[in-house]
Amino acid sequence: MAEPQSHAVSHPRQDELILIGLTILAIIGIALTDFDRYYGLRYWLVMVPVFAGASIYAGWSRARAEGENPAKILRVQAFHWLASALAVYLVYLLQITGRMNKEAAGLVTLLTVALGTFLAGVHFSWRFCVLGAVLFLTVVAAAFLETFFWVFLIPALIAGVAMVLLKRKKAVELK
Repeated sequence: MAEPQSHAVSHPRQDELILIGLTILAIIGIALTDFDRYYGLRYWLVMVPVFAGASIYAGWSRARAEGENPAKILRVQAFHWLASALAVYLVYLLQITGRMNKEAAGLVTLLTVALGTFLAGVHFSWRFCVLGAVLFLTVVAAAFLETFFWVFLIPALIAGVAMVLLKRKKAVELK
């Protein structure tokens, strides 16, 4: 019985490390999208499978730890992320055919990734909701506050990481 308990303790830590890694990748993508929408769009096309892989891993780990059927989680997540990837690719097609400019395509792609990430959190792991919300706020900030974007983003990210760490510390203290 001690083994499942130790796995349950390490699972949130793995999720936090995944979330931190995805947040770093998201910051890179946000910066790239802010400076060059074309390369930002391509970056997010590559990042969708990375975010999908992280989400699938977290969902699969949780399913195993809770005794659920991992095959069901994998199937649902595969459809979820394939739909997200298709939406990002369609934005890319709109951009290369001239139906959407690069600036709009970059923001719409970021919005699509934010939605996919947030919904992954709703269905699979609440931590992805946090990242999706940060990405949503980034789209809003980029749309309205482009000049002051980085001034607001960095403190918001620091506050988010601090909240996760404080919550984790409280959980450890309660045990």
